[in-house]
Amino acid sequence: MSNETNHLNAGTQRSATGKKGVPTRVELSNGIRLILFENPALPMISMNVMVGFGGRYEAEEQAGLAALLGDMLDEGTERQNSDEIALAIESVGARLGTFGGYTHSGVSMVALTDDFPAILGIASDVLQRSTFPADRFAQRQARTLAQLTSRKDDPRTVAGDAYRDLIYGTTHPAHRPGIGYPKTVAALTRDDLFAAYRKFFIPNNIVIAVVGDFVTAKMVELVEQTFSTWQPAPDFVLPAVPEVERQREPREKLISKDKEQLQIYVGHLGIRRTNPDYYPLLVMDTILGSSPGMTSRIPRILRDEQGLAYTTYASITATAGMDPGRFTAYIGTSPGNREKALNGLKAEIFRIIEEPVESAELEMAQAYLTGSFVFNFETNAQMAAFLLEAEIFNLGFDYLERYPDLIRQVTVADIARVAQTYLDATNLTTVMVGPISSKD
Repeated sequence: MSNETNHLNAGTQRSATGKKGVPTRVELSNGIRLILFENPALPMISMNVMVGFGGRYEAEEQAGLAALLGDMLDEGTERQNSDEIALAIESVGARLGTFGGYTHSGVSMVALTDDFPAILGIASDVLQRSTFPADRFAQRQARTLAQLTSRKDDPRTVAGDAYRDLIYGTTHPAHRPGIGYPKTVAALTRDDLFAAYRKFFIPNNIVIAVVGDFVTAKMVELVEQTFSTWQPAPDFVLPAVPEVERQREPREKLISKDKEQLQIYVGHLGIRRTNPDYYPLLVMDTILGSSPGMTSRIPRILRDEQGLAYTTYASITATAGMDPGRFTAYIGTSPGNREKALNGLKAEIFRIIEEPVESAELEMAQAYLTGSFVFNFETNAQMAAFLLEAEIFNLGFDYLERYPDLIRQVTVADIARVAQTYLDATNLTTVMVGPISSKD
């Protein structure tokens, strides 16, 4: 075992700030927020790095910038080119990925305990010294443009994009597809990437979660040393994002595509993850349409009993985040079942608003949610992702213990109240994409 590995897991005693089974939160000297959770079951460590930059902070004319930047983070740095980075990672069987999403960009990695310090060094290099080589930029830009072209042939993607656009309008960044538009992506330059990289990739805009085989005090020391020269930007603030309101009128868009199946989206603006009614709404979702089996009404009735679709669901919590997500009911069906499928979705939305759910339905949904919850935390990587979510939304590190009670406390009356408060069966956005004639 190497000295570096000994440095990470030396000793059998847990540190005072790294009590077994309890995550630890530390703020480093340069402003990085570091969350650690010891799990010595296997000699492996997972790390997720989250940078506060995503499509949420793009200008409209730069749509797709965050996705392209995140895609290119590991394409070369001041110290290593992309081939050298890939070889260093693959030679020890580690994994390192980069991403650019709606609210955050970042890096994820998994390595054996022995190899973690070296892979951490690569992640640090990517976060601080990426160069976005011109040839790689041209390749990635061209690939993105090709993906945008292919998206036009996928009716479900077309429907989802149109649905999101109608829900949020043109002034909120959530109306855009994360990948951008052909016009905006074609106009992006390396200078655009560098400008965003220099502005947002700073230590006081970063959260790191590390889970696995280490001793907390030693890991804090290693991460502090690795990022010690990275200077914060004291005056940095994230750009403001406009508010968005739920629609007060029905909206509809029909798009003709020569495809065999009809894609139908129905819904309206949803909630933020921090909404105090999140857990009653989560249980409501499970009853209405978010579970895969017999627990949910829409999949059971429209798919299993009526045979209208292979895939159908409904949820208001699935997309809840820093901004309000979307309440969405979806079904893919044959053109001949158009009215039956659409009316079926609307009928179930109306029913859960107007009629109390059965006690047996509530109990089944609660059992499903509490029973399946544990499967979200089977790996170090899953736990690292959760720790970041807990940090962003202030869930508390005791959330795993509190969650079952939060679900079991939901009552039939709670379901009725939140359905009536947060769902609107009248003022819905409806988008349909498929073999629709001009007369429709």
